[in-house]
Amino acid sequence: MSDPVVVSRRGSMAVLTLNRPESRNPLDLELSTALLVAVREAMVDEAVRSVAIAAEGLAFSAGGDLRQMRHLAESSAPAAHGWPSAIVELHQLALQAPKPLVALVDGPAYAGGMGLAGICDVVLATPRASFALPEVRIGLFPMIVVAHLARSLPRKVLLEMMMTGQPLSVDDAYRLGFVARVCTDTKALYAEADRYASWFTDAAPDAIRLGRKAFGVLADMPAPQALDAAQLFNLAFFLGEELPEGAGAFLDKRRPAWVDDDG
Repeated sequence: MSDPVVVSRRGSMAVLTLNRPESRNPLDLELSTALLVAVREAMVDEAVRSVAIAAEGLAFSAGGDLRQMRHLAESSAPAAHGWPSAIVELHQLALQAPKPLVALVDGPAYAGGMGLAGICDVVLATPRASFALPEVRIGLFPMIVVAHLARSLPRKVLLEMMMTGQPLSVDDAYRLGFVARVCTDTKALYAEADRYASWFTDAAPDAIRLGRKAFGVLADMPAPQALDAAQLFNLAFFLGEELPEGAGAFLDKRRPAWVDDDG
């Protein structure tokens, strides 16, 4: 059987492609674990500056594998609790990831598949994309995805999706800011991914690494505390090596020579 996740490169962007198109790329134990491993490896690869999650076939991902989930009631509580552990770890990794994550959505992203898009910083999509959280129709509620999606969509919109299971069109997802760009077709989708890869390559590695983590902290703080914390976070940049290089390169009209010591 082919690999559940295929890893390729587009310049400095690692592309991790879900490779179970015949079953709509379900987030079963095998695929989820393979994706977690691939993301971890990409995050420590010094040649990789950004990571994209894509999919083969007509669907991005249909979410959790119902064939496995239907038997969870026969499991012990610890086994049922641990069943989605790879997906939970992937969500946790996304919170602290040192590199940008991009979702390339060229078909329906449902349930955990929408959550997978939601852990990414940038969602690029085609008109074939749609997003839905239909778990209530099978006796479940989409718990794990709340942590990320509640930071990506208005709360009432998200709760309505969770309680009704009704899909969100790509145009509505764009209007609400969940999707960053709607691309005309698959070719345009990957061309847009290349453009983002170039932007991330031009950015200072520590500015992305530290700034991405700081953003998550500051965005969840009340404004007065966020301003105080921002001054402290700024010290890492003011006293670091990238700002002198970046400012000097700008003034000298040359490209900065970034050094990425942490991969």
